[in-house]
Formats: sequence, C-alpha cells, structure tokens
Amino acid sequence: MKKISCVIVLSTLSFTCSAAAEFRCNKSLLVSPPTPFKTRQTLNFTNWADYMSPDLISCFSALSNVRVRLSYTTDDNMTRAKVMTGASGFDVVEQGALYLPSEIKSNALVKLDKSKLPNWEHRNKAIYDKISAINDPGNNYAIVYTYGTTGIAYNVAEVAKVFGHPVTPSSWKYLFDPSYLKKLSKCGVSMLDEPEQVFGNYFYYAGIDPNTTDKSAYEQAALYLIKNVRPYIKYFDSNKYQNDFTAGNLCVVMGYSGDVVRSVERAKEINPDQILRYVLPEEGTNIWFDMLMIPKGAKNLDAAYAFLNFNMEPYVAALNSNYIYQPNGVIDNSQYLNDLFSDPNINPTEGMIRKMYVLGMHPPELQAFVSKMWMYVKYGIDFTPTYYHPK
Repeated sequence: MKKISCVIVLSTLSFTCSAAAEFRCNKSLLVSPPTPFKTRQTLNFTNWADYMSPDLISCFSALSNVRVRLSYTTDDNMTRAKVMTGASGFDVVEQGALYLPSEIKSNALVKLDKSKLPNWEHRNKAIYDKISAINDPGNNYAIVYTYGTTGIAYNVAEVAKVFGHPVTPSSWKYLFDPSYLKKLSKCGVSMLDEPEQVFGNYFYYAGIDPNTTDKSAYEQAALYLIKNVRPYIKYFDSNKYQNDFTAGNLCVVMGYSGDVVRSVERAKEINPDQILRYVLPEEGTNIWFDMLMIPKGAKNLDAAYAFLNFNMEPYVAALNSNYIYQPNGVIDNSQYLNDLFSDPNINPTEGMIRKMYVLGMHPPELQAFVSKMWMYVKYGIDFTPTYYHPK
C-alpha cells in the first residue's frame, strides 16, 4: 500500500499530497543486497513503536533469511540501562546519539568493523561529522538511522492576522524576544517540555555555547525565561502540541521536525484551507540523531552487521524516510524520496547542517541542577540565584 504524505513548505510554492514510492523488495534496487544465511537466523532488535517501515523488516528477512524479533522501546533510559549491563539481550539497538559517549566510555558497544558495511561509502559525511564532533569520535560505534531538527512551526493565516501582514517567523527572536512573543501569545504559543531544547536554543540565540556547564549561565537564562517568555506561553509540552497545532489552537510552536510534518499531514485532512509551515531559525538550531548500534553481548554479530548495512542502502533509507517523515543519513537516494524532502527546512542542506549544534549529555550533578532550573521556568517560580550575580 502506498503511504500518502502531504506537506506545506516555507517557499511561496506549496507541495500538494504526493504518493511515496511503493516499497519493492527487489535485490536489483539495492547496491549491496544481503547474502542470505544458509540456515535461518534470529536478530533481536529494539526500536520505538511505528518508527520503522514494516516493509523494511519483512524485506530484510526475506532477502537475508533472518527473522527479526522486534521489541518496542518505551523509555530510552531503560534501554540504556540494559545496554550498560553488557547483557541487554539485543543484537541491534536504536537510540539517540546523546547516549553514545557514556556507552562508549563504559565499553558497552561493539566497535564497528566497517569492512562489513559496504554501504558505509554512501553515508552523508556532513551528518556523520556532526556526530563525530560530539557523540561518537571517528564514527566508530553507530550508524545514523534518521535525524531531525528542532524548529518553529506556524499557522500562516493566524500569524499574519496578529502582525497585520504576512510574517515568516524564521528566527528564535519570535520565541525568545517578548516584543514579538507578546503579540503571538494572542493566537497561542507552545514550547517543548525539554530543558535541553529550550535552554539550548535560547543559549544559541544569545550567543552562548548550548553545551555550557556554567551554572550561572543557567540561572541567568532561567530568570530571563521566567520574566520574558513564560508569561506568553500557553504551555510547555512535548506531545499534545501536535494535536493542538493541527486543530488551530496554537499558531506558533517550538517542535520537532518529524512531529510537525505529521501534524501538517493531519491538518490537510481535517481542514484543507489551513496552511501550516515549518521553518528552521536563521541563527541555526539543534540537530538530533537516532542511531543504530550493536551492544556488547550481542549473540548474532553477522546478522547485526547485515541489518546495519541494509539500513544504509540508499533505496531502503529513502523509503523508510517516506514512512517516518524524517530524513536519513545516506546520500544518492533523492530520486526515491517524497516531494516534501525537497524542502530544505525538512531536509537541510550541508550548509544549513554546518550551522547547527549537537547536544551532549551533562554529568549527573549538573543535569540535576538544570532540571531544577527547568522546574522554576516551567512553573514560573522566582528564585534567588546562587551563581549568577547581575551587575
């Protein structure tokens, strides 16, 4: 069955609904098809629910003679805890790149033998360079499954109504400068309930390292957000904003690119006259990565490498992107992608990627401090700073 995608992009032209190419399980479409095992194999894999095309798994199984036993992830931290034991029970794990440094340091992952990944040459080097700089030096422990960005989604008509003329909110100032935010609050604004995203993008906007470990910077940011941002935010939430945005209850949201594309699709079905768009802030933004890796203790390394290489197939990666509405870390596959991926706000150019930043994981003590600052922001609790001393 073809998967239909609809999206309205930033440019003056609008894409209409387009049918994704139908997934065809055919060796001739693959650059490096898997060699079938002589005897039936089993691969234990964990991923989020509905975060991989079922066609991909069934095709891999048919071509490789490997049965994929899929377990659904409900909590990345729980998966990470299993991986850190060295006896997770999985052969391949899908996880955010954020967790890689601690798992690498703890020797909890298998270092990749890239000679077993013929499709490594099809990786998007701009993407892999970003990951190498922060999460996985040398790209030795994981491949990119998919990636996305954090940006600004907006309702074209409602934003124009607020300002009295068409406006593209293509800057973080629309969410962090109260002179803009106050106007937008009339039609509803939300932000993610994610301290790393809100603090990180505020820091980036203010010219501060998003990965700063300076507690005074967090206190100063929290005080600023409490006074200048929180009064104009309808709520902080990482889930329900999608439905509210689609229904027209919010006109501007800080959101994840994949979430927003799915929201736009739903909006077209519910109200075809409503125009929703997603834009990347001109200052740059956070780029995040979901990875595939082999944990220590994996029982079937050969099947694990075959599965990783299959996910790096240009054709396979593209068809999976069409299913999950997020770009992939592979080049040479634009001919298989939906029209929506021709929008650089959804599928950023290399130049745009270079302007983006990658978040690292804080040490536990600092993370606890950041969480406390976030509670102050989220609930509007004023506080006396300990480390920040304003002049």
